[in-house]
Amino acid sequence: MAGDDPKSIVSLSPLDQIRFCEAEVTRRVAAARQSAEESLAGARSEAANLKKQARERGLQRGQARYQEVISKAEENAQVIVGQAHRRSEELSQRGRRRIDEAVRKVASIIVGLEADEENS
Repeated sequence: MAGDDPKSIVSLSPLDQIRFCEAEVTRRVAAARQSAEESLAGARSEAANLKKQARERGLQRGQARYQEVISKAEENAQVIVGQAHRRSEELSQRGRRRIDEAVRKVASIIVGLEADEENS
């Protein structure tokens, strides 16, 4: 055409002026479309990156929470096992005392029977 200078458009015929304007609008629409596509691609990429980061953060937090729960459960289990050992020892000691008492009673009964037999 006659050039890109807007002053030179005036020297064109009305039909050529319309064609010139159509070409300019088409160029601007294509440039806007290209810019929009690039922006959209950038936004999609950023969204995918954010989703990935959020997923990784969630996984890390989940694993940390899991470890926290496991550690607390292990501590509780150790407390319960310790209590069970103490209770077991108490029962064993009580059992030994009762056996000792039972042996003394049986011994006193036997001694008492033997004494009764000797006196008879």
